[in-house]
Amino acid sequence: MAGRVTLINSSLSSTSIYHMSMYLLPKTIADTLDKQRRTFLWSGNALKKKYHLVRWETICKSKKKGGLGIKNIRKMNVSLLCKWWWKLENEDGLWQSIVKAKYMSNNQLIGSFKHRVDDSPIWSDLLKIRPGYLKGRSTKVRNGRSTLFWEEPWLKSKPLCVLYPVLYDLCTDKGISVHQFILKHAQLHFSRWLPVTLFGPWVSLIDEVYSYPFENEEDKISWKMHKSGGFSTRSVYDLMTSGDTGHPFSHIWKARIPHRIKIFMWLYENKAILTKENLLRRNWQGDPSCYFCPNDENMDHLFFTCPIAKVIWGMIAITLGANNIPENLDQYKIWIEHWLPGGRPVYTFCVAAVCWAIWKRRNAVCFEKKSLRNPVDILLYACALMTYWAGLYGADMQGRIVEGVKVLIACAHKVLAQ
Repeated sequence: MAGRVTLINSSLSSTSIYHMSMYLLPKTIADTLDKQRRTFLWSGNALKKKYHLVRWETICKSKKKGGLGIKNIRKMNVSLLCKWWWKLENEDGLWQSIVKAKYMSNNQLIGSFKHRVDDSPIWSDLLKIRPGYLKGRSTKVRNGRSTLFWEEPWLKSKPLCVLYPVLYDLCTDKGISVHQFILKHAQLHFSRWLPVTLFGPWVSLIDEVYSYPFENEEDKISWKMHKSGGFSTRSVYDLMTSGDTGHPFSHIWKARIPHRIKIFMWLYENKAILTKENLLRRNWQGDPSCYFCPNDENMDHLFFTCPIAKVIWGMIAITLGANNIPENLDQYKIWIEHWLPGGRPVYTFCVAAVCWAIWKRRNAVCFEKKSLRNPVDILLYACALMTYWAGLYGADMQGRIVEGVKVLIACAHKVLAQ
């Protein structure tokens, strides 16, 4: 699956980047592209019927550093197009000159454009995604020339059209800028006389506007979703997915472990590892007992409560000075924080190495008929993995990991000597 993720990122997702940076793909096309990627990711997997749609979303939202980077096509399309609005407002070039000459001849602000019959396809698409751009755009008002009076949040945290909806509906100067408002001395036109209940709030609003510290400089436009104030398509995608529900599994995607292990841990936390318990649920006919003991095999048993797993976790507990061991993954998260404070960067790193080592040995017994001589063999394999993966960290953390692994190996050798 990790190999398929790499191919999706390099091929299925990137082949349409050029078109998405120029045109807004129809929703049906975007959904078809997403379906193709989902189908390719889950092809040949016995769990694809259950996880084909639902579990895909947890990978789509893994957008933080270290994530797998499979993004939702539609939202990525909008993110790429938003950059043209930023270029139009903050950069100069041939494209900007043409657009301003054709669509901005009256010095209109970007929030006041209306769709016209003779609009080009590209410009029509940009108008469709403009609301998404305006959500992340921030304006520091100085002279007010580049800021809409009603429809941008310049005076308060929300636009005045939201705070004063009735006044906005009655006003016939909806597209007026802050600068024009000042030039008109607040003499805006309304479709009817304002009653007392509306006139009072209107006068209070005028007083607030005139108390604003205006300056004789151009308004400063920035992107509020980025620390530097500069625009990035990634920040737009983050903004669009900020309200998505579901567990992001960021602790897995940000962990410094190989991608195939990230996929393995992601499946584990979704209870989708193909243990005998999961196979029986899918009408598999076979012996449900564990390969290491007579008890039934499930994920918690295999990785934590099986006698073999208990020996492994017991030796890790001795190394950490712990007086107990975890019995499932949720307990492990609490357990490791208690006995290894300050080691958050390696919490997922450690459990991934141990679980992967157990899983590989279990599969060797199952498919290759190799017997397990001693639980310490699994622990030594986990130590070898951690030593190898330590190269993914910086020099300081790498040294600390190697030292910790040496202590764990010394503990394993003492057990073997006994």
